[in-house]
Amino acid sequence: MPRKLKSKVTLSPVISSPKSYYIGIDLGGSQIKYGIVSSKGKVLTKGGRLTPQKSGRRGVVKSLIEIADNLLKFARKNRIRIKAIGVGSPGCIDINSGKVLGSCPNLPFWVGTNLKQIFKKFSLPVSADNDANLMALAEAKFGAAKNCRNVVCLTIGSGIGGGIILDKEIYRGSNFAAGEIGHTAVNFLGERCKCGNLDCMETYASVKGMLNRSQRLVKADKKSLLSRLIKKNGNYLDLPTFFQAFRQKDKIARKIVDQTCQVLSCGIANVVNILSPEMVVIGGGLVEVDSGIIKKIEKQIRQKAFSTATKNLKIKKAQLDNQAGFIGAAYQASQINK
Repeated sequence: MPRKLKSKVTLSPVISSPKSYYIGIDLGGSQIKYGIVSSKGKVLTKGGRLTPQKSGRRGVVKSLIEIADNLLKFARKNRIRIKAIGVGSPGCIDINSGKVLGSCPNLPFWVGTNLKQIFKKFSLPVSADNDANLMALAEAKFGAAKNCRNVVCLTIGSGIGGGIILDKEIYRGSNFAAGEIGHTAVNFLGERCKCGNLDCMETYASVKGMLNRSQRLVKADKKSLLSRLIKKNGNYLDLPTFFQAFRQKDKIARKIVDQTCQVLSCGIANVVNILSPEMVVIGGGLVEVDSGIIKKIEKQIRQKAFSTATKNLKIKKAQLDNQAGFIGAAYQASQINK
């Protein structure tokens, strides 16, 4: 059976006490992560819960309101001043209106939602942006890419999100659609992505894509170690089980990792050739389970991209891990009216 993510709130043991804090909420296809954060990126309290996909738009909206309400109650109880709410969401987000314009394949019912309106009842300023943009912003301000001017960030989970920082600012492009690296074509095998296009990087190299391909191969080799581990896990394949097989040199798991590295390095090398960033930051569930995969990807990027573009390029694991999205959301909220 799938492992359940319980909603939780934890307190950091030591924190400075600025006058004001900001709520940051990071809505993902499978999880919602949230916290109360200072304008300097210090997390006071944090938590997470599963995204209620089966409940549709109404269920997700209800969860977001409950999260904000609980965080505000926590703040009042602890005499903390909340000045604004920041929210990150999949899709192309109009940062002015807060509306989800499109490109939301993992939450298709979410297109058209006005993120700012969801939190209207709390009478606080609200900022909204794409979740990967906010992950990139947090890593550039407080994490692995601190002090870098030009950065490309990828978060690899149930999908592949991309965020671009140019001259220390989020680059959103026309119609707020820049950075959709996961939906660039990297193959010609004809597999259809949830977005409707063929052969997107996300189809092959997201965690969901990896696990789906693994399960297809396991059906043809039921004696493999991965097959036995899946059976032991109640016929359920998750990322920790997959990497357990990989570390024990299971041939299916090793093949999937090799293919995934090839796909990711191809997509990232294309972006490096186009933008020539100082740094590429990779985060999400894939690298949290096995950060060694970044070294494999880096080696292949340097083989595929122009040597002039990779000469001083750094490729790093995201430093803020799964907190980056809500930290970036809170930081953006702290910049309202500045």
